[in-house]
Amino acid sequence: RGRAAGAEARGQDPMSGIAIRRPYPVLSKDDLGHIHRGALLELEKIGVRVGTAKGRRLLADAGAKVDEATHVVRIPSSLVEEAIDRTAKRIVLCGRSPAQDAHLDLEHVHVCNDGNGPLAVDFHTGERRASTSEDLAASAKVSNALDNLHVFWPMVTSQDVPEGIRTYVDLKVSLMSTDKHVQFATAVTPANARRLTDMAVAVAGSREELRRRPIISSVHTSIAPLQHDGGNMDTAFVFGEAGVPVAIFTMPGPGTSGPVTLAGSIVVAAMEFLSGLTMCQLANPGCPVIWGTGIAPLDMRTTTRAGGSPEHGLTGAAVTQLAHGYGVPSLCGGFDATASVPGTQATLEQFTSGLSLVLGGADLICGTGLLEDARTLWLEQLFIDDEMIGMIRRIADGIVVDEDHLALDVIERVGIGGMFLGQRHTLDHLRQEHFHPKLVDRRSHDLWTSDGKKSMEERARAKVIEALARPVPNPLPAGVVRELDAVIDAARASAA
Repeated sequence: RGRAAGAEARGQDPMSGIAIRRPYPVLSKDDLGHIHRGALLELEKIGVRVGTAKGRRLLADAGAKVDEATHVVRIPSSLVEEAIDRTAKRIVLCGRSPAQDAHLDLEHVHVCNDGNGPLAVDFHTGERRASTSEDLAASAKVSNALDNLHVFWPMVTSQDVPEGIRTYVDLKVSLMSTDKHVQFATAVTPANARRLTDMAVAVAGSREELRRRPIISSVHTSIAPLQHDGGNMDTAFVFGEAGVPVAIFTMPGPGTSGPVTLAGSIVVAAMEFLSGLTMCQLANPGCPVIWGTGIAPLDMRTTTRAGGSPEHGLTGAAVTQLAHGYGVPSLCGGFDATASVPGTQATLEQFTSGLSLVLGGADLICGTGLLEDARTLWLEQLFIDDEMIGMIRRIADGIVVDEDHLALDVIERVGIGGMFLGQRHTLDHLRQEHFHPKLVDRRSHDLWTSDGKKSMEERARAKVIEALARPVPNPLPAGVVRELDAVIDAARASAA
């Protein structure tokens, strides 16, 4: 309540995400113009490879130059600009409960956990193993207890069920375990999209209600550099027709699948997004599209993707500026870590990759809870990440300067050598002005020792136990669960 009161004092709705009072721009107005014009120039000059026949046909009919032998499409600037004008300018990622809605209004930051990890560290045994549907349910239940997590991405995949129905089971488990908006990135065929949409319709109540309040969204990754997979885009078209928000996720790796310079890789990302956006708007005018990005360099010494690097956060903040210039929200990878276990390295990497994104106003940041560059679930890490984001949130809140906060009357009343502790002004403002940790232990060494010398990870583990014991908010009715099972049974039969 204290943190919410602080948000309210700063003119924020505590349920609407982190308000950014003073955005931290990493690009100047001239920088933005150079990148935008460069992307438009190269879309006309070299184009992109488009794997979907429908997408190529839509582009050709609209005036693009299509080479059917190579599937390369050169897109005129005017066509891209029309698509930017046509796209939805405000997107709400709706929860099953309206209290969980995430308004991507270009003025608030929201946080999403990372998704699709193939591994989990068993909470009871400590064993690192293939993930299961039970791990997924547990991660959703823990996510329900976090102050700073607004959207749920199925954190791991249910490898205890056949691959042909896995994506549907992941959605069912997620919808049954949380009332937050559910985002996923596992729909790769139009058939996937239709069944997942059917499941969302069963929960929403009707196709019209799903369009009015989309409780799911889908992420579609382009292939760097400058390629769109056919099935991936055809799937995005199906979601767009249903009014389900889609994110075109761009991931050029500086020095590998993109130029080693950050600006050059951002140009590649812009080309991929703008071409994907253009196809989506030609297929379904006005459909909601988000610019997703995860531009992290390759560590040349270890040949691993440096998800926890400062460059990852910088490029996401830059893409957010570009996206906001187009009037669309951003979805940025952040709070990532290549560390294998919770601890100093993981926290350092996550803070480094996430701070720029929060201060830069990224609309949705995904990355909490998984380590090893989004491979392995640690339930304890979710609480540690939430504490860190709370601290960053306080930084983003800034310092309020007005008559009440200047407190000149209080200074006069207390005078020289006095004490402010007992003043009513102190009681009124203490909780909203100061961050109050839930995991960080600020006690003396002697008190910490007498209390068992508990580490941050041990304190987080206790929080996980509490969260797992809580009931799921707004549980799905049994009839709706049966409808979800019917969709899964149909998918199982078709895969047999």
